[in-house]
Amino acid sequence: MPLPENCHQNTDPLKLRRDGTNQEERLSRALKPSHAPVNERTPAHGMLFARAFAAYLKFFDEDNTSATNWTAFFSYDISVRLAVAAIQNIDEYKSTIKSSLDFLNNLDNETRDTALIGHLSYLFSCTSTLAKQLDVLKEGLPAEDEDPPAWLTLRASLLNQIKSQLAPALQKMISWYQSGIAFGVISQATPPGELKILGIEASGFAVNVESGFSTDWITDGSANWNSYTAAVMPDSTVYGNPAGTVFELTNHISTHNFFSTVLDQFLKVYARVIAEARSALETSFTSWDRHDPHYALFLGFLRLFEHAREEMNTLTGRHLDFYYRDILRLNERPAAPPKVHLIAELAKQAVSHHFKSGDGFPAGKDALGKEVLFTNNSDLVANQARVTALKSVYRHGNEPVGSGPAATLNNGRYYASPFSDSADGSGKKIEKDDKSWHPFSNKVYTNGILTGIEMPEAETGFAIASHYLLLSGGERFITLLFTLGANSNAYTADYKDDIVCLVTGEKGWTEIGTTGFGLVSGTQMRLTAKLSGADAAVVPYLSKTHGYNFDTTLPMMMVKLRHRPDNEFIYNYFHELEVHQLQLTVNVTGLKTLAVSNDFGAIDSSKPFQPFGAMPVTGSSMIIGSAEVFQKNLTSLTFRASWLENPDPYGSNIPNINFDFLNSGIWKPSANPAVPVTSTSIVLSQNLHLVVKDAPFAGDDEIYSNESRQGFVKLRLDADFGQKAYQTDLLKYVRKDDGAADPGAPPTGPFMNSLSLDYTAVQTLVLNTASEESFAGRSARYYHLYPFGHAEEHAFLSSDLKTFLLPQFNFERNNLVQRSEAEFYIGVTGLKPPQNLSLLFQVADGTANPLSLKPSPHLHLSFLSNNEWVAFRDNEITDQTEGLLKPGIMTLAIPSDAGESNTLLPGGQFWIKIAVSGVTDAVCRLLMVSAQAMLATFNDRENDPGFAAAVVAAGTIAKQEIPDSDIKKISQPFDSFGGKAAENSESFYTRVSERLRHKDRAITLWDYEHLVLEAFPEIYRVKCLNHTQYEPTENGDGIYRELAPGNVTIVTIPNKQFHNQRDPLRPYTSLGTLQEITAFLKTRVSCFVRLHVRNPRFEEVNVNFRLKLYEGYDEGFYTDILKEAITRFLSPWAFPGGESPSFGGKIYKSVLVDFVEEQPYVDYVTDFGMFHTIGGIQGTSDMNEIEGSSAVSILVSAPANRHGITVIHPAAKEIAAEQCNCES
Repeated sequence: MPLPENCHQNTDPLKLRRDGTNQEERLSRALKPSHAPVNERTPAHGMLFARAFAAYLKFFDEDNTSATNWTAFFSYDISVRLAVAAIQNIDEYKSTIKSSLDFLNNLDNETRDTALIGHLSYLFSCTSTLAKQLDVLKEGLPAEDEDPPAWLTLRASLLNQIKSQLAPALQKMISWYQSGIAFGVISQATPPGELKILGIEASGFAVNVESGFSTDWITDGSANWNSYTAAVMPDSTVYGNPAGTVFELTNHISTHNFFSTVLDQFLKVYARVIAEARSALETSFTSWDRHDPHYALFLGFLRLFEHAREEMNTLTGRHLDFYYRDILRLNERPAAPPKVHLIAELAKQAVSHHFKSGDGFPAGKDALGKEVLFTNNSDLVANQARVTALKSVYRHGNEPVGSGPAATLNNGRYYASPFSDSADGSGKKIEKDDKSWHPFSNKVYTNGILTGIEMPEAETGFAIASHYLLLSGGERFITLLFTLGANSNAYTADYKDDIVCLVTGEKGWTEIGTTGFGLVSGTQMRLTAKLSGADAAVVPYLSKTHGYNFDTTLPMMMVKLRHRPDNEFIYNYFHELEVHQLQLTVNVTGLKTLAVSNDFGAIDSSKPFQPFGAMPVTGSSMIIGSAEVFQKNLTSLTFRASWLENPDPYGSNIPNINFDFLNSGIWKPSANPAVPVTSTSIVLSQNLHLVVKDAPFAGDDEIYSNESRQGFVKLRLDADFGQKAYQTDLLKYVRKDDGAADPGAPPTGPFMNSLSLDYTAVQTLVLNTASEESFAGRSARYYHLYPFGHAEEHAFLSSDLKTFLLPQFNFERNNLVQRSEAEFYIGVTGLKPPQNLSLLFQVADGTANPLSLKPSPHLHLSFLSNNEWVAFRDNEITDQTEGLLKPGIMTLAIPSDAGESNTLLPGGQFWIKIAVSGVTDAVCRLLMVSAQAMLATFNDRENDPGFAAAVVAAGTIAKQEIPDSDIKKISQPFDSFGGKAAENSESFYTRVSERLRHKDRAITLWDYEHLVLEAFPEIYRVKCLNHTQYEPTENGDGIYRELAPGNVTIVTIPNKQFHNQRDPLRPYTSLGTLQEITAFLKTRVSCFVRLHVRNPRFEEVNVNFRLKLYEGYDEGFYTDILKEAITRFLSPWAFPGGESPSFGGKIYKSVLVDFVEEQPYVDYVTDFGMFHTIGGIQGTSDMNEIEGSSAVSILVSAPANRHGITVIHPAAKEIAAEQCNCES
């Protein structure tokens, strides 16, 4: 055999086609005590036997002559007449008629003329014989009585049905018979047959008709039966073409509506007569006192003999009991006691309370009036801890959200719910009937398709706190240069539009413009932002003003990742980047908020001023200070002056400016070269460290004083402005020396219009050095922004000695770091570690995604300590929920290093994290998470045997058996569960019979199916496929190999009451049940078997057609009604009263068309198309019949809104007729 092109897909053309086994098919008739009774003969059989036997007994009269027999004594009593009808088997008659009809409809019999004639003749014979015997029965029943008994009602009913239904039907049969004789398709001879109808074998149609009927069968007022039948004319319409072959003629009548209607009428009347005769027979035994004495004595004997017969017929049951109970020593399973989850609340004064195993909790009284008691299953030391917060973070996978080009843009997007137990994650009340919510994600599905995620988008990013960010004014440029730990050239685009930069402003966070963000090399990433001169100042962080509760007072810059609806979330591009070093560069131009003074005091630099005084002399100075500038490590410093008028010293000598730096309170000359006083731009680049004290200072700018120690620059003149030369020239002019000219006005100090400062400062923050000295000496802080908090990042603070660019959502398992797809946070208050925490997780059963493949282990639990998640050890966790698949208690041993002073999540609470690396849908939705939970079980103290199967309603248990002052309250938040009644005899016989066959081992198909059905009563049908490997994925593809030796696949269908709520059209078995079945079978299969327990593959059928409604029917309403009707027709199990689904099967277009046309509001249908969707791939080919594509397939209806119906309007109908080219 050639190998398939796809090794993950193959089919077996010779596979065994079967539908598996359901619960009803387990019940063997042979195991019923009533099966194969020793004596099945009822009194009715006894009466008929006596009547028949009486014909063989000679009757001797008083002359001792034998002229007759005893028949007259046993044939005319009303009871024996009713017994004839009461013992009839309607199913035998029905199957005989159906067998002949099937023969006539089978094309394989086209050439078997003799047999075709025989079967058609037999149908006529059976019908006429039934008519004749019904007439005999009617005539044999008394016509009148003062007190009409049941048989008089039977006679009246039969008479009415003969006149209204059977007589006209028999007339049609006579007319068809005459035509059949003429066509040669009916034989006049009596056809052979074993069927007995009301006690006699079927005789020929002509024989029955000629024997005559009562006048009740005459429909036209004829005087007698013979004249009536003579007037009936032949009718050949039901035979079709008179020139047809024998097969065509017989097939036409057998499939004709008129003929089948007549047969159906006789069948229904026959069934009703049998049922009424049985009731009337019983009445004749108990309420009829006119039996002949001898026959009354005979009936008494038969009734008394019933007791002996009943005892005799217990042999089957006694034989089963002897073998099963006495020899095998097996018994029925006892009742399973119900269980409840209880919540304890301690009184304020109690620190803890010990609930011992066996402590009682009363639950009212049972049906017998006895006290009901539940007892604690295990010890619990309750404490004051209680659950106060539930939060979730979810990273969306690859499942499209909605449709269209934007459907995949949510891939990798993060969502965060501050209130997980709400409708929208933000606190909205849940409107769903069951009030359930998902611990990880709140996805919204419509008809099985994800249409939305009702959760707020997560706020993530990073922040830096540094005194270098104290930027009061001017045009400010901020650059963050990250040195990365590894080469990363994957994403080199500019992502400036994907982030939001904010700084601490006076009134809150101020958004600033981002000018660039991205990788500049394999090991470097750069972020640049800008504040214009019009933007507000960047001020120190203040918790009251800015929120977030950062533990700093430094100015801050916060960078948040932006959620863009038109682009993917960029967290996934950079989340793995490890940061070794961060360089913060601030570049400011035009800073004017300076502390300026000169030799004469403080200067207001906001208006023109004389920097060196009115009469500058040698040594005159201007001192400039700035708390913002001189607390930073400067790489450049530039003063920019704007002169009202350019400085004009007297004479030709231009004074220069020298620069002194204040260092430790001493003015120290700098190595910066002197510049002319006329300069408008003064660049200082030497000895800048002398003036800087690289330490945070958040105070206001101060004017230089004697107490000043650092942070000031003195601009000192090395000469005056020509005052001495002016005085000399002025004296010469006054003396009128030769050549002396008028020197004019004396020189004065120049006026400066404005003074500003440009500077560049660089700060480096080393993040990959894990030493305490490095951490303690840091002058800036780097934070990660989490959805519900923040955390400072440094190698010293991290257990893995690493610092990442972005917050990390991961956990470590088996020394491997796994990225979280979702995290569920449980906040607890009142805990005093080390203590145990007992948490009840009440799940909504069956709400986990049944298509998901739940890994093992799935959940990872950890607690928060110093802003790091610390995993619980295996011996610190006891999980009864099976990974949040069923209600249960999770007990955690909280160690002493768990803390409540964290910033990653709100402080004042202890935090538990449940994380999953994938398959978030593989857990159930929750109804409650509550602390101080315990499990209690019903303690049977000779209570009502039926109590075990009863449900103890929520709130029934509300106290202890023995009250204790430490306990404020005991509550039962939910109904009891797990209770089962004791096994009944029928189930016992079935279970033991199956056990003797499969011996609790799964080898054959029969073994697998019956083992599962017995152990899991919530499963309706199981199908086992040998050498089949079925490993589907959520999107419908995956592995499906029917030729895979060593593999065994089990496919299940649940009972209706256990159908998954996610999509009622697809009856999925819950994920928890599938896991339980897998675990159950693995202990019973060979070690060489690779077992797969899966849900079926549901394949959709949808239709598209045009129709015309009858006048007066509302178009919108009735098209919706029709869509629902088609859905119900294709998937009846999704609606009340519908049958259960089965594997395989076929759907014929003609059947669907007929169904639609039969609707009372449909005029006609046209352009009908039927399509098959497999694995989510919509079929485009119109198909006349659809069959499941595999042995695990079940055909289901598409959702009602996906059936396409176009209504034909009268105008469109006329246009279509005009354009039709059918006739020309």
